[in-house]
Amino acid sequence: MKLLARAVLPVAAGAFLLAGCTTTQPGTASPANSEPAAPTSGSSASADPGSATTTSLEPCTLLTAADISAYSTFGDAKEQKLGTARVCGYLNKTTTASEESMGINVAIRDDAPLDSVVDTGNGVKDLEINGRKAKEASSTAPLGCTVALGVGDKARVDVNVTSVRTVEKACQIAEDVATKAVEPKLPKA
Repeated sequence: MKLLARAVLPVAAGAFLLAGCTTTQPGTASPANSEPAAPTSGSSASADPGSATTTSLEPCTLLTAADISAYSTFGDAKEQKLGTARVCGYLNKTTTASEESMGINVAIRDDAPLDSVVDTGNGVKDLEINGRKAKEASSTAPLGCTVALGVGDKARVDVNVTSVRTVEKACQIAEDVATKAVEPKLPKA
């Protein structure tokens, strides 16, 4: 029973942290009244740093078992949709109740800009990951840390680590995974 609880807790904690990382606004979306500016000669729409998009990304391509093998032995990836986020998550394999459990997830948020990261308990900190704007939000209950990487003006990709023994460790692993594995695979502009 303890092992079952240890397997379910990281998933529940990850879902809580991922759900708490964005806000919604009531109402109906409608286009603005102005026309977008046409690209000038010698430039293209992709040269605009705000035009990068996440819609073609797949979460389990951004985070693979090989990317996180240095932290523990993990089970198979679980790809799912949590709210509007497309998520790929891994839970480490534990054989005894004394082993540290850990969940590592990546969530693609096509319609949640970097500024929508919500304080989950310990504040929101500005970061820079490989030259890309990012934010970090951590929580002690449930214990975990999210590093959100901005992609264009309207999207972000979150790296979430849950159920390790300290918030500091969760944030260190989240930053490490974001820096080495996830950010290099994101569109630049």
